[in-house]
Amino acid sequence: MPDEPPVPPVKPPTQPARDGGAGGAVVAERKAQRVKPPSLYQVVLLNDDYTPMEFVVMVLQHYFQRDLETATHIMLKIHHEGRGVCGVYPKDVAATKVELVLAAARRDGHPLQCIMEAA
Repeated sequence: MPDEPPVPPVKPPTQPARDGGAGGAVVAERKAQRVKPPSLYQVVLLNDDYTPMEFVVMVLQHYFQRDLETATHIMLKIHHEGRGVCGVYPKDVAATKVELVLAAARRDGHPLQCIMEAA
């Protein structure tokens, strides 16, 4: 067998540049986007000396889907400690619940206060 000359490596074919001939290919890396979970806010009812306890229990059951026992427990916490957390929600949901509770209290003539604060 005669000695064959070494074969030079074959270059892969080049594609024409898409950047208008500026002379280089652009490589874009795909990065996984990291989405933060939404900030949570707690909806808090504040105690007053005029709103009936039954109304507070009704609000907790209707707007926060609490059963009678849990609603009564939260109502007593509000009564004894001056405030009680009704639930923890994303900002838009918490703001909507605050507005609904305040509207219901005004409609029934009660001075019940409901606020939201960062959890």
